[in-house]
Amino acid sequence: MDSEGLHFRYPSYVEEFMGDIFSLGFGPFRWVCTSGREEDLKLSDEIAGQVIERLRRDSPARVKAQYDDNLLWIQQAFQNKLVVGSQARILYSGAEGRIETAIAFNNAIRDGKIKGPIVLSRDHHDVSGTDSPFRETADIRDGSMFCADMSIQNVIGDSFRGATWVAIHNGGGVGWG
Repeated sequence: MDSEGLHFRYPSYVEEFMGDIFSLGFGPFRWVCTSGREEDLKLSDEIAGQVIERLRRDSPARVKAQYDDNLLWIQQAFQNKLVVGSQARILYSGAEGRIETAIAFNNAIRDGKIKGPIVLSRDHHDVSGTDSPFRETADIRDGSMFCADMSIQNVIGDSFRGATWVAIHNGGGVGWG
């Protein structure tokens, strides 16, 4: 905290670093290959990369730069062995990218290329979905920086609005999402 005890010493992670990404309409989403097969995750990475390549072609420069980052991430994810536990992956995209990725996954499952269902979700690092007074919600100017109930409100609201998969989980030890 600062010397007056009113503000955190460090800027808000979301405001300083993630705000620009969120302003583009991008947000994190996660998928889990329920087959547990490494091959399914690898193929899902390839499919997501193809969707990104397609979307970036006609995108404005700022959006294209974000897609470039995501493409590099997803192309290197498998070789960097970024799986701990379930065969899951996270990626950032706008609504169009999430929808097109989901449709491409469904097509691969229908065609027998991927051997089991893929569950898609948003991630704890989403706008208004994470509560961490020391990171995501730090220094939000409306005074809510000291509360940690937004993720609980979101999960309850999402479930009543018809979401088929909602989760409350610890965001890597820094907050709840």
